[in-house]
Amino acid sequence: MEDADEVGNFVTTPLRILTDSNSLDIKGGIELCTLQDSIALAGRGHTLDVMFGEDGVFRSRFQDAGVGLEGPISFNFDTHHPIGGLARFVGPARWARSRSPDLLWLQRFEHIFWAQAVARWSRCPIVCHLHQKPNFNRSAILSHGVAHFIAVSDFMRGAWVDAGIEPDRISVISNALPPDQYPRGGAVERASSRRRLGIPVDADVVLYYGDISPGKGVGTLLDAWADLGLISNSALLVLVGSPEPTDVPELDRKLRSLSPAAFRWFPMQTDVISFLHAADLVVFPSWLEEGFGRVVIEGMATGRPVIASRVGAVPTILSGPMERFLVEPRSSDALGSRILSLLEWRRSEPGLGEVCAEWVEAHYPYDEHVTALEQVLLKYRRQR
Repeated sequence: MEDADEVGNFVTTPLRILTDSNSLDIKGGIELCTLQDSIALAGRGHTLDVMFGEDGVFRSRFQDAGVGLEGPISFNFDTHHPIGGLARFVGPARWARSRSPDLLWLQRFEHIFWAQAVARWSRCPIVCHLHQKPNFNRSAILSHGVAHFIAVSDFMRGAWVDAGIEPDRISVISNALPPDQYPRGGAVERASSRRRLGIPVDADVVLYYGDISPGKGVGTLLDAWADLGLISNSALLVLVGSPEPTDVPELDRKLRSLSPAAFRWFPMQTDVISFLHAADLVVFPSWLEEGFGRVVIEGMATGRPVIASRVGAVPTILSGPMERFLVEPRSSDALGSRILSLLEWRRSEPGLGEVCAEWVEAHYPYDEHVTALEQVLLKYRRQR
């Protein structure tokens, strides 16, 4: 990365970046984005340190990339006991200052109290990545110490502008995927993944992965699957995530209407590529106003059509010719009908998988994503 010095000459300017992660485990898209983008920035010569709340399986991947780790720490701030809350941040703030960061790249705005303390102690600016909608009533007031924001979609930018953040303080950088980590999978990969997972090789497989909760539309999916009445030897619903659906009373009742042979559940996985390669179709039936919809581009990148709810930023991804994969949220009839129309796409429309993968490649290139992120971080480092 190059920058201009005071006389206009271009010089290499690697950054020292401090960032945060709730967990070093696969808890959700934010943790995965933090991991992948941190490794990419480290690969471009920048120094990164991650302060984390919970240890996990991502530790070795960070360390192999030369990313420093400090934790576990608490990002929580007790507004009822502010002196004690600030005292808890003294240790982390001292460690952060010892790393001499050029900026604090904040992943979660709910950590803003921690971030303000650490940034002031380290005398560095904050650049806040907006993965989620505003979670404080006074976001505009709390954001005064933030030099700039990065929103993962235009939808997310709009939500924060509505919360009182000035539009020119927010850049939009869409999420993207390291292509080597989401390879396309054809017939060979499909068969080998199914054998490895114990999934019937000749079944039509519909995959859902992520948080097993009503808000993510899992109940809508189970209703749709029950209405379709597909027999187990021709189609299989695969659920990957936590908690186990039988542990959620609302979902457990719906599961009882299905034959045990009509679905399979697997716990949350660090690597979902085997499941994506085993699938014919991916579903993302969320009810929530999703800030991006990472599952959509993950599934499509591997050569699978993804049926998703028309919520939040998802219609931005599934626009133009991809709009046919959108369904209205909470409608099991619409979801079931769309599943049925696409379940045999390999026979009726064999080129569709390649079309989906090329769409992600063209619209969400990872190198451009990292470069845009790098440029914003560099720009606001200069305002130190």
